[in-house]
Amino acid sequence: MNRAICSLLSIVSSIGFVTACGGGSSSSGGGGGGGGGAPGAPALVTVTAGATASGIKISVFSPQSSPTPNAKFLGVNFAQGGATVTGDTVSRAQGSATVTMYGPGLTSGMKVSITGPGDITVGALTAITASDGTPGVQFPITLTNATALGARTVVMQDAKNDVTTFSGGLEVVP
Repeated sequence: MNRAICSLLSIVSSIGFVTACGGGSSSSGGGGGGGGGAPGAPALVTVTAGATASGIKISVFSPQSSPTPNAKFLGVNFAQGGATVTGDTVSRAQGSATVTMYGPGLTSGMKVSITGPGDITVGALTAITASDGTPGVQFPITLTNATALGARTVVMQDAKNDVTTFSGGLEVVP
């Protein structure tokens, strides 16, 4: 679990925000790298290019998968599985839609979630391949007339707990 959280941090750190991991200590002298014992309470740490953070342990793990998952394109109900780098909109009035995503390391064995109030249901993933050979996935989503409007982030996690996100790439409209 801690590795998954820290993997997500490596993504977030590229935009300048990092949550501290590790912390805690152990009387057995264990630790090394992330500290022994349970992680301490999360603390928001803002780091800009060239800056340093002191007085706090930050653990960042290298991705375990090869290739590292990286969601680059997302589309909804495009003909022949099209997708764009800017994401797409989905109307809650549709009731259901098909999301298509492409990028290195994307497989049908990944777990997918969509941020927000939990009012979008995600179905089973199907592996696809773009015409240029880029791997991808398609999956159905279900919405209701009560699905909250606004931008959502699609979060994908592989079997080695590496995480990729498409931040704000799925916008729910009326």
